Amino acid sequence: MTFLTFLSVFNYGLVLLFGLFLSTFFSGGWKNQKQKHILLVGCLIFLLIQSVCWLSLSVGVTKKLYPFIVHLPLVLILVIGLKKPAGLALVSVCTAYLCCQIPRWVNLVVTGLTDSPLAGEFCYTLTIIPLFFLLHRFLVRAAHDAMTSSISSLILFGSLPVAYYIFDYATVIYSNALHSGIIALDEFLPTALIVFYVIFLSAYHAQTQERLQENLRNSMMEAELEQVRIKMENLRQTERNAAIYQHDMRHHLTAIAGFLYTDKIQEAKEYIQRVQEDVESIMPKCFCENELVNMLCASFSDRAERMGIRLAVKAKISKIHSISDTELCTVLSNGLENALHAVSELEKHRWIEMRCEVKHDKLLIGIKNPYSGEIIMQDGLPVSRKENHGYGCYSIRAIVERHQGVCDFETKNGIFILRVVLPVYENALQKEI
Repeated sequence: MTFLTFLSVFNYGLVLLFGLFLSTFFSGGWKNQKQKHILLVGCLIFLLIQSVCWLSLSVGVTKKLYPFIVHLPLVLILVIGLKKPAGLALVSVCTAYLCCQIPRWVNLVVTGLTDSPLAGEFCYTLTIIPLFFLLHRFLVRAAHDAMTSSISSLILFGSLPVAYYIFDYATVIYSNALHSGIIALDEFLPTALIVFYVIFLSAYHAQTQERLQENLRNSMMEAELEQVRIKMENLRQTERNAAIYQHDMRHHLTAIAGFLYTDKIQEAKEYIQRVQEDVESIMPKCFCENELVNMLCASFSDRAERMGIRLAVKAKISKIHSISDTELCTVLSNGLENALHAVSELEKHRWIEMRCEVKHDKLLIGIKNPYSGEIIMQDGLPVSRKENHGYGCYSIRAIVERHQGVCDFETKNGIFILRVVLPVYENALQKEI
């Protein structure tokens, strides 16, 4: 065996490792030691089979067998052994195959310039290792995120490497069609690149706009959560004021007794009336045992009363450990805020009904109210016609999805209905079990 043959076999093994690990990292890598061992064992088997084929068969035959002795088994290892989706595994292998063409191109250029195959193979060896680390550092994470963000992204990202893989094997490995002078084949790759570029730009623009909208919704949600925290603190302050006023009640009783002992009946009546008005203005109404829900319902009940809207609340819940106060407050306040806004535009039938209770380890929330006009639904959510409005429903759905619950927005016979179902646990640790 000449040194050139040895170096060629070595590089063939090196590019196998290059493509195998690059494919694995493109698909998300291994998650545990078992998956890592499966990959290493597969790597050794591939090296053995490839070396035997290279030494016992011709180079051309080995290249034709490569999809069956390496690529297809590697896809199966990623799918079965590393639990990757089939589409992700296929695109990862084809993308790694596309990246393998870079050191191959270096080999061809150096060989053409120096007229020395040995120099080309040597530069191939020197190029492939630093190239792997560069791709791992700058491409792997971006490619994985692009392939896993959605099915459409996977199809868009994988279209070029899969098309190149098929084209290369059909026109170079299995035939000599690419070098036969067929103009259509010569123009295929440039045309494919242009089409891919146009489609990629269009899709990238659409995804960028969607990401901007998502960031705006997240910013609005953060602002809402901050407002909720302030509102909760104000409600708690109101409750503390009520407790203080209750503590001072003995002073009011002493004053009333003084009026009565001196036969100042009218002054006593007026004083009692003032005390009663003060107490009613600061004492929160009692709707349920849950402190947060009780304060929130009391606040919205006062707002509804001032707006001439009848708010009927039926709440039967106590402390919920698995759902944070801010999240629960966000769901209820957004639902009630939207209902108040809708009903305030009506001249009659100004009412809102809210039910909130825990049954069978589920928090059930229902809010009903009449509305006027037409409600446009998009992706299961009502869409506001006003700018910078309508993010409350997005907040509700985001919180529900975070807790693996269910929410539903329905319009029926002029009535808007919000239903929310959230799983609850006795303590927060149960959520992780």
